[in-house]
Amino acid sequence: MIKAKDSTWLLLICLLIGQLYVPSQGSPIEGDQTDYQEDDYDYGDDGADDSSKGDVTDTLDITMPPPYFEENDLKIEAKPGDDVVLNCDARNFQLSNAVMWYKNKTIIANGQNAIGHRVECMPNNSIVLRDASAEDSDDYYCEILPQMVRQHTTLRVGARLSILCDDRDVTDRSQTFRQGDHHKLECRTYLPGENTIKWSFNGLRLESSPEDIKNGVVILDNIDEQNAGVYQCLGDDGSRYPPHGMVTVDVQYSPKVSTHRHHVNTEEGHTAELYCNYRANPIGRSYFIKDGKTLQLSEKYSLKDSAHNGHNRTTLVIREVGKEDLGEYLCQVENAIGSNEVKVHVSYNPETPQFEDMKVEGTKVTMHWLVRSRQPLSEAILDYQLTGSYTWSTVSVLQTHRHNHTEGIWKITHQLDLPRRGLWHARVKAKNTHGWSNFSPDHDFQIEEDDESIAAPDMDLPPEQIMQAGVGITRGAASALRQLPAITVACGVLLASLLLRVRL
Repeated sequence: MIKAKDSTWLLLICLLIGQLYVPSQGSPIEGDQTDYQEDDYDYGDDGADDSSKGDVTDTLDITMPPPYFEENDLKIEAKPGDDVVLNCDARNFQLSNAVMWYKNKTIIANGQNAIGHRVECMPNNSIVLRDASAEDSDDYYCEILPQMVRQHTTLRVGARLSILCDDRDVTDRSQTFRQGDHHKLECRTYLPGENTIKWSFNGLRLESSPEDIKNGVVILDNIDEQNAGVYQCLGDDGSRYPPHGMVTVDVQYSPKVSTHRHHVNTEEGHTAELYCNYRANPIGRSYFIKDGKTLQLSEKYSLKDSAHNGHNRTTLVIREVGKEDLGEYLCQVENAIGSNEVKVHVSYNPETPQFEDMKVEGTKVTMHWLVRSRQPLSEAILDYQLTGSYTWSTVSVLQTHRHNHTEGIWKITHQLDLPRRGLWHARVKAKNTHGWSNFSPDHDFQIEEDDESIAAPDMDLPPEQIMQAGVGITRGAASALRQLPAITVACGVLLASLLLRVRL
């Protein structure tokens, strides 16, 4: 039997257990609250279960490493019209991962769904770009989500036309060649139909052998300065805007040295100027040499550099000229490719005459030459010759006067009445108080046939046989007849006489 004292203790224990049980199960119902939670309410797990769930997630992150690429940057070269495969070969790719493809910043594929009719998705997350063109050249990349790991692919699609130099693509670029080199320029087109390749050089159509043109090839052999410029290729496919390309060629060459005054006239005590013009790439260094020694700058010698008609010009100034300054000088120019030189002779004799102009009236010709000489001219000789002649005809010219009253420049004028028409050659040399100059270069001129050499159509011509014999022929034909052997002319005259007697 339970005693009262024992029951009191039992009641106290029950009350304590109730106090502990209520906080663990939830808040007590207060007032008249009658809203009960539905049976499907997610009560959640106890604290021990929540902790266990967090441990499982951490374990998955540790045991499964994120996706990655063995190469993050790729490059692909393609030709127009090719089908190009862009790979997205990711390691550790999981079913929980997704793939996005971009061209620059534009989405072109989402998972296995392509955006655009020329893009095709592959099961391994790569894509195929159909019928590539030059406009497709860009930066492509695939991105693995949610880690946002990327692999970039730079795609370059050649233009519809390319220029190759020794099998290297140089379209719209510059090339530097060296004097004496040998190179091949080839123009290739990537067009679906027939086309004709046309080359031009510095704006002018470039002609090559038929076989080279057929293959679109230009051969540059023993390259020199004249090969420098812009080469353009056009693939003529009949369209309004045919494909074209260009390459700029720069040539490094040894200096090209020249002068218009190989002989320089001077006078004792005066100043003489010798010059030479040159072109060089890379730029050259110029200097003068006399008697095997390089002339140094001094009160006697000085140098002037200038530009003249697209050339570099170096001028040597010799002050207070004496007999020891006469003779031959070398103007030498050198650069990294080579060197070249030109000779200039200093003397008291007249310089080589230069042709100025001429006037032709029928067979009469009036010619003018200019001569540099500080000393007065005393005499001049003119030689002339018809093409085919073995000897020159010579005439002494006495008409010499200063050119436009210019000191040191003389003008020679002479008129010739040439005996025949045709191609003639003339040359002049002059003399001053010290001696003769060299002959000028030959000047060629043509005396054309005039209308008098053609028979009038309404004149009473003799019979054809007489014409063939030389009777009644024109001035030009008579001239030709005079060149026939004498026996031929005699026979013709005899035959003409017989024919006239029969006619009478």
